Amino acid sequence: VLTFSGFGPGESATTETSAKPRVAAARRRSGDMSEIMTLDPQTYADGKEVAANFRQGIPVIVNIAAMSESDATKMFHFMIGLKEGLDGQMKRVTPKVFLLTPSHVAISDTEDDAEVNSDLMN
Repeated sequence: VLTFSGFGPGESATTETSAKPRVAAARRRSGDMSEIMTLDPQTYADGKEVAANFRQGIPVIVNIAAMSESDATKMFHFMIGLKEGLDGQMKRVTPKVFLLTPSHVAISDTEDDAEVNSDLMN
């Protein structure tokens, strides 16, 4: 049995006590919004940080102004995927800055929804 589980005849089946278990980050509840993350990605690869914060329930302000046109377009589509996949919202703040919020955070605005949706695509 020991050799089947990876321990040979001279090895013991002890576990290390110094190793810390990995704890999955819990999603935030509706009343637990104590921060907003602001990110200035330089490349499309920086989208991992946008996704990591958004999945934890943290609203994210993303400034894509420093990105190449190609990477900015990819990041925009990636953020739309995050918004749709996690039932969030996305609001254009300026032409190159977007607010991505999880479902438990409301965005107050006087603009009508159809105008906002068409504005995102321009």
